[in-house]
Amino acid sequence: MWRHRLCLLFAAGAVAACAPEVVRIPVAAPAQAGTRQHADAIVLTREAAVVVGTGYDRTLAAGSRWRFVGVIAEGAVYKAAQGVLTLEGANIHEAYLVIRDDALVGFYLPVERAFSPLKSVVPLSVSDN
Repeated sequence: MWRHRLCLLFAAGAVAACAPEVVRIPVAAPAQAGTRQHADAIVLTREAAVVVGTGYDRTLAAGSRWRFVGVIAEGAVYKAAQGVLTLEGANIHEAYLVIRDDALVGFYLPVERAFSPLKSVVPLSVSDN
């Protein structure tokens, strides 16, 4: 029995070690300058499927609330109002949405102070809250 558990543990570790890393591009922390053009909070009015590219895709739930944090060059940054959004690859990263022109263009990783771009932008249906 213990050999079976040891094999399962080893296999799980080997799979995790093979997962691609989340792409990270260093950026400055989100700035509050010029924030009048962004809503203080938004609500997703429709579910959005996001292909991250690491094999661990995400679904952003309809009705989820996001709080404005600031702006980076890539777009407006929104943090989950409840809970924590994570991106997974070889490691797990806390992530905020980066939105430009009502589309998700990538994620801001606050711990790493980095931007993780999406290969394909995801149109979002949002309302101001």
